[in-house]
Amino acid sequence: MKAISKQREYAEQHRHHLIRRGWRTWLHWENMPWLQHWLLHFLKWTGLWRRGRANVLDVRLEQAELVPANLPTVFDGLRLLWLSDLHIEELDGLTEVLLDKVGPLDYDICVLGGDYNFDHVVTPETITQMQRIAAALLEKSPVYGILGNHDRYEMATALDAAGVTMLVNDHATLETDGEQLHLIGVDDCHCYHSGDWDEATAGMNRDGFRLVLSHSPEFMRKLKYGEAHMMISGHTHGGQICLPNGVPIVTGASVPRHCVKGRWKYHHMTGYTSRGVGASGVPVRFNCPGEVTLLTLKAGE
Repeated sequence: MKAISKQREYAEQHRHHLIRRGWRTWLHWENMPWLQHWLLHFLKWTGLWRRGRANVLDVRLEQAELVPANLPTVFDGLRLLWLSDLHIEELDGLTEVLLDKVGPLDYDICVLGGDYNFDHVVTPETITQMQRIAAALLEKSPVYGILGNHDRYEMATALDAAGVTMLVNDHATLETDGEQLHLIGVDDCHCYHSGDWDEATAGMNRDGFRLVLSHSPEFMRKLKYGEAHMMISGHTHGGQICLPNGVPIVTGASVPRHCVKGRWKYHHMTGYTSRGVGASGVPVRFNCPGEVTLLTLKAGE
């Protein structure tokens, strides 16, 4: 595993969790803890608090076929389990729900998509729960992981020690019959601004299929045309608290609305954004259940 970048190290040591968006900085949901506090009390006052927390435990299985350009036929049918935004220590029982959901699934590789903590500090409880989850996943397949905006580098160290291949501005290559599929893990671009494409792809044969693992889909804007064939992300929670029919009120990411959840296209690139497993900010969900994502890659004509 690569050492912590200077950008992330500086941010972890000297900055509070703050999303910088120019003049809109103080209008960003994550920069208004008082609004989250108000929402929490409103939900309790209206009696919706208990239902919202119960909704977080209603994790669904989402299965999707993706047909990205240039996928070698030897990787046709590759099954990838994508688990993002676990925020695992906040809600009792979430670990058990997650393990019960993934236990019967058949897949080839698993990727952990970041945001393992609920708050922005790593607690012993978070490490214990994540190591338990990693041990169960590693019994079935190789497991790769990236970091999100709620994570600190010590979580990468803990998961690495548990046997997870952590890709923090790094890549791993799957090779079959001379064809290559590169898993390119970039660091967080939402808060830490430490995602580095050049660092992540250093020494990589760029002729292979390039699959980007980015906690937030916002990294799409940092890619030049043709640099990647596919991206999978999380971070948005699909809105987490949505209007009926799953219409998000707040997306939490500066991306087109069609990229906030599910399958999407961005220019040439195929993508998928997970609604995430857990919940953050206020630990409730409405009209937007969490998800365990099983992706099947298909080679086009």
